[in-house]
Amino acid sequence: MSVPSFVLVNGVITGLSYGLLALGLVLIYRTNRVLNFAQGQLGVVAAVFLVKCYYDFGFNYWFALVLALALAAAIGALSELLLRRLFDRPRMLVMVATIGLSQVLFVFTALPFIRPKSLFRPFPVPVDVSFHIGTYLFTSGQVITLVVAPIVAIGLAVFVKWSPWGLAMRAMAQNSDSARLSGVWVRRTSTVAWTLAGVLSAFTAILASPGQTSSLTEVLSPELLLLALTAAMVGAMVNLTVAFVAAIGIGVVQAILVWNLNSTAQVDLVLFGLVLAVLLVRIAALRTGPRGEERSGWMESSHRPLRTDSPLRRRVGAGGVVVAVVVVALLPLVVSTGRSFLISQICIYAVVALSLTVLTGWAGQVSLGQFGLVACGALMAAHLGASVPLVLLMPFAGAVTAVIAVIVGLPALRVRGLYLAVSTLAFSVWFMGAVLATPCWNLPLVNRRLCTGLPNPQSTLINRPTFLGIDLGSERAFAWFSLAVLVASVLMVRLWRDRGVARRLISVRDNEVGAGAMGIPLARSKVLAFALSGFMAGYAGVWLAFATERFSTATFDPTFSILVVSMVVIGGLDSIAGAVLGALYLVGLPALFGTTPTIQFLTSGLGLLAFILYLPGGLAELLHRFGDLVTLGIEQLGRRRDAPPPMSGRLDAGLDPVAGEVAG
Repeated sequence: MSVPSFVLVNGVITGLSYGLLALGLVLIYRTNRVLNFAQGQLGVVAAVFLVKCYYDFGFNYWFALVLALALAAAIGALSELLLRRLFDRPRMLVMVATIGLSQVLFVFTALPFIRPKSLFRPFPVPVDVSFHIGTYLFTSGQVITLVVAPIVAIGLAVFVKWSPWGLAMRAMAQNSDSARLSGVWVRRTSTVAWTLAGVLSAFTAILASPGQTSSLTEVLSPELLLLALTAAMVGAMVNLTVAFVAAIGIGVVQAILVWNLNSTAQVDLVLFGLVLAVLLVRIAALRTGPRGEERSGWMESSHRPLRTDSPLRRRVGAGGVVVAVVVVALLPLVVSTGRSFLISQICIYAVVALSLTVLTGWAGQVSLGQFGLVACGALMAAHLGASVPLVLLMPFAGAVTAVIAVIVGLPALRVRGLYLAVSTLAFSVWFMGAVLATPCWNLPLVNRRLCTGLPNPQSTLINRPTFLGIDLGSERAFAWFSLAVLVASVLMVRLWRDRGVARRLISVRDNEVGAGAMGIPLARSKVLAFALSGFMAGYAGVWLAFATERFSTATFDPTFSILVVSMVVIGGLDSIAGAVLGALYLVGLPALFGTTPTIQFLTSGLGLLAFILYLPGGLAELLHRFGDLVTLGIEQLGRRRDAPPPMSGRLDAGLDPVAGEVAG
């Protein structure tokens, strides 16, 4: 291992960028207990706007900088006002809402009044200064980061330590209810915290942008956000100083690894191990404190039928399911080949969403790396698909992936859901960048070569097999096969629900202490949730590989894990039908109706935010309400049909004395 001085300096500069981002994450979490996945994107809009002001409007750099920082502050404040109505909701939903918010902010960078006219100009810098260490040249942007980032961090520390607003933030971090009783304006303090977070994100994006073109809509990548989250967890999500220093240390470690290791996969593996080590070492600090990190009770996320015990209501629901299955089964006979492939895609994503319903909706364990588990199944399809029958390959891949899911979920035995999201995101990033992209590698010490990645990371081609003698080569046949697997998966998950698995997981999710007191094994229940979820994701990966036939590392990008989370939230967090509806909504609508502005709005982050804010039960709630209305309508028709006919009036009364008295 060699550590030249310029590598250390370069690592410090990189770590300073991580540090500013980590400060914003800690600031939001300590005041609102929210993991803000939009923290990186808050400042990207300001950085793009700075380029427009400088080049298109011809403003002075410092004036353009002030305008950009003001825009970032306004975006942070407006984001808090938008999400404020969710602050009494489960923290997982608020976290998913920040994911939708990041997508909305990404769209903002393409608006005409934000995006510069020319996308290929260098990012402006106020001074032209550089220096050498050996033969390595540090540019003006790096020098500015080395000077400005510590000043910003010190200024934030002084503000939090000595200002009245900083005192209010510290009080709110300890106990928001007590702070409110003491006269602290909790909501205004929250708005100030988000405003500062927006400014910190703007500094991060602006300092990281020099050297790139002005088309910097994704300056802050998921990898950068992941490392910043790791630094924030070193600070137990509450200590600003420790988080900032830890971020610098992570930057130095990363620079040393990149300098000494030739393989990007090895660097990613070490960083993934670092994330897990931080979780396990800092778990005591993450779990303790005067204020719990999450709400123990989750609000019901979906609407329940008006008459759950009504036989008529059950028959209406069963009839609707049968009609839907029959209609989908007949569609391949009348639609084109492309539409048949779309049916297969919707069914596959529905099963992946079902796996997340079990893990997140029932067990409360937040996973942002579900597509990494899907990639495990696809790997087995690539290596074993030609030699193992599909009827055996799918359950085998599911079993192997279930073991991997349990290993990834082991921190869940000691870490609560929101922190677990960081480790699962790290697994997804590492698996795509290291395992999938590395066809073969040498096993240390024994000098043996193993080939566990994709045979061709850029384009792996496999042929569809037969299933019990049925050729799945045509899109029509594969669509019917996909529908059959989806129906079997739904029945399997429904069996788990009816046999008490869901009850056990939900009880552990809502109240671990109470569930343990009732004799429910907590650790076993959490492991069971990961195993069941991983099993479904594993055979869905085999299924997806044979559906596409040609796939690469990009097929399993970590952003698809976010898409699956959105499906579950839009469909209904703990609803079986909601997982299918969410897949139909996010995958089916764009394919059926094209990328029109209306469809883009409905399926983008704006649509996700709208569902979370105004329809918390998701599409499953609408479906249940429709079923209730149908049930009530049938009951009304039945009452009218069974009602006695009206009396014929005075004529009968005159013939019958008794009837006459009654009529009179």
